Amino acid sequence: MVWWIAARYLLGARSRLLSGTARSALGSTALGVAAMVISMALMSGYSDSVMSQLLKAGPLLVSPLGEAQDDPVAADRIAERLRPVAGVAGVSVTVAGAGLMASSANRAGVDVWTRGVLPGDSAFGANEGQLARGAAGIEAIVLGRELQRTLDVARGDVVRLTAIGSQGSSGPRMAYRTLEVAGTFETGYSEYDRSYAVVHRDTAVAVGGGRVVLEVTTAPGASVSDVRERVEELAGADALVTDWRLGNRDIFAAFRLQEWGLFLILGLIVLVSTFNIASALVVLVRERGRDTAVLAALGLGPRRVQRVFLLGGMSLGAVGTGLGIGLGALVSVIFTRYELVRFDPGVAQIYFISSVPFDVQALDVLAVAAFSLLVTGLACWWPARMGAAVEPARALRWE
Repeated sequence: MVWWIAARYLLGARSRLLSGTARSALGSTALGVAAMVISMALMSGYSDSVMSQLLKAGPLLVSPLGEAQDDPVAADRIAERLRPVAGVAGVSVTVAGAGLMASSANRAGVDVWTRGVLPGDSAFGANEGQLARGAAGIEAIVLGRELQRTLDVARGDVVRLTAIGSQGSSGPRMAYRTLEVAGTFETGYSEYDRSYAVVHRDTAVAVGGGRVVLEVTTAPGASVSDVRERVEELAGADALVTDWRLGNRDIFAAFRLQEWGLFLILGLIVLVSTFNIASALVVLVRERGRDTAVLAALGLGPRRVQRVFLLGGMSLGAVGTGLGIGLGALVSVIFTRYELVRFDPGVAQIYFISSVPFDVQALDVLAVAAFSLLVTGLACWWPARMGAAVEPARALRWE
């Protein structure tokens, strides 16, 4: 009964003032909700992309101590103990090093980080064919996309790597290696793409200067904290276990703070749009005063009259919210599909990634919808109470 009366009040209205006010309320609510959906998708996509790239090698890093820190074969024995752990998806032994890389087009060179891995064991896409020796017997290297552009090299060109390390108490040690570019990788994370290079693990050991690191990747849904406790037990005093999430927790805390701040700021747009819904409801109360008085005289109580107008305003808010969610999701899909938010290499160094995906998450959509309906209900409460306070005798006399 109440729903039917509210629908007749809204859909059966012939007033231009009411219809114009209702359209304005729908449009403003839809635009406000769409802005919130797009902004939340932007922040979710950005924070998730940065997190996934930071943890690309795995959330847990195990740094061997003693003999195994320079001997990947000894580190392999530690890896064999860790692979059967529940929640561990994989363990790779990497030789990490630093150095300077130059090419014929860039003789000054750039600082690089090298990763010595076994073929097929790299999180950056270097396969066995790429890490094999070239036709001339030169060892291969796979460069990050931005690093390849900085060095201005193509596949088959050679680069000169100067590895920097230490040799006991004798101080710094320099080693040189000529390597052939076998391909490139692109992670979307600026830091990796502009300064990382992948070589065969045997090459990294031969060059020297690197340190062995075990990268532990957890299975989807596994508790990283539980896996870390078990890994620490098995590694014992032979290794130091580091959780990259803890090392970057300030970044992720800042992301969450920005997301909530953006939610509240853009929520003001939806809050303002509810005034249009309240205005449409006031017009509805004034123009339907005689009809309301007749219904009240026939026995429709004040609470049910208030519910009629409240449902009318909430219906406008719900339709506007639905349109806004659909519009925001569509815009997010288009922006992600065509990578419309991309950064130049210099800007990408600041924002960590070269392009931003818009990730529309169900919890974000539910939060936006709940907020929109909540403020709409609060805005409609007073006009609905005005409609319920109409005295039938007075309304019929003046009408």
